Amino acid sequence: MRVICAHCGESTQKSVSAINRAKAAGNNLYCGRTCSGLGRRTGFTKAQQVERKREYDAEYRQQNIVRIKTNKAAHFKKTYDPQKAAVERQKTMHRHVEYCRRPEYRAKKKLYDREYRARKIYGEFWESFLLLQDVMTEAGSRMPQRERKISSGYFNKSQSRKRYEEATNR
Repeated sequence: MRVICAHCGESTQKSVSAINRAKAAGNNLYCGRTCSGLGRRTGFTKAQQVERKREYDAEYRQQNIVRIKTNKAAHFKKTYDPQKAAVERQKTMHRHVEYCRRPEYRAKKKLYDREYRARKIYGEFWESFLLLQDVMTEAGSRMPQRERKISSGYFNKSQSRKRYEEATNR
């Protein structure tokens, strides 16, 4: 049978089975491989296609997160070799040590550790504890150490020991 190419518009000879197959699938008929490839192009640039793929992948991951995570965990469990992993960690350890010595890391780690310990010890009241600590630090910085000790009743070790003994033997 003669059909007209959906891309270039030329007339071409196709078998009845090819025509029926295309109709059933809802596809266009083309005169050859070149027109077929050109006719199936989407008209999107490479950047647009990459963006569409990125959006599709993000949506797919969101919908199938449980299956993806279980498959990854199973694959890791099946392929993990502790000796190999130790060798790989040794290769990059020097970089990690240098990273840990950087001042910006140390400052960030100090804040993280402070919050971590407060959460661990004080639970839901961790923020109140940190606030109290900040207030105590600020108050301590405004008064000289000698004045703070005098106001709290601490003059020297022997006097504080004497007061402690008196308080416990009452």
